[in-house]
Amino acid sequence: MDLLTFDYENLHLRMDRGVFELFSMGRSELRVPLRWLGALVHYKKPDKPGQLVIGTVRDPNAALYGTDPAAFWYTTSPAFRVPPGDEPLFRTYFTEVAVAADRRVI
Repeated sequence: MDLLTFDYENLHLRMDRGVFELFSMGRSELRVPLRWLGALVHYKKPDKPGQLVIGTVRDPNAALYGTDPAAFWYTTSPAFRVPPGDEPLFRTYFTEVAVAADRRVI
């Protein structure tokens, strides 16, 4: 698997050799094998910024991106909001990660 990275504000996401890592403001917040990775941008209200949620899923057959919040075993949410117009950036990155991990997105 090739290295895939994504930078957004003070956030750095990295996938390398079957492992996903989340770095925020210069510190590592999460390191997880791709088979357990789950992610989504959760919007409580339309047209308002959403919260990025990344973590481990209970079922490795769950979608990698667009994961139902109830599917998570553990989550972390970096302290920033994602405007609706920026969600496609995250979807594109996590779709590439899902393809590399032979996982699906919703």
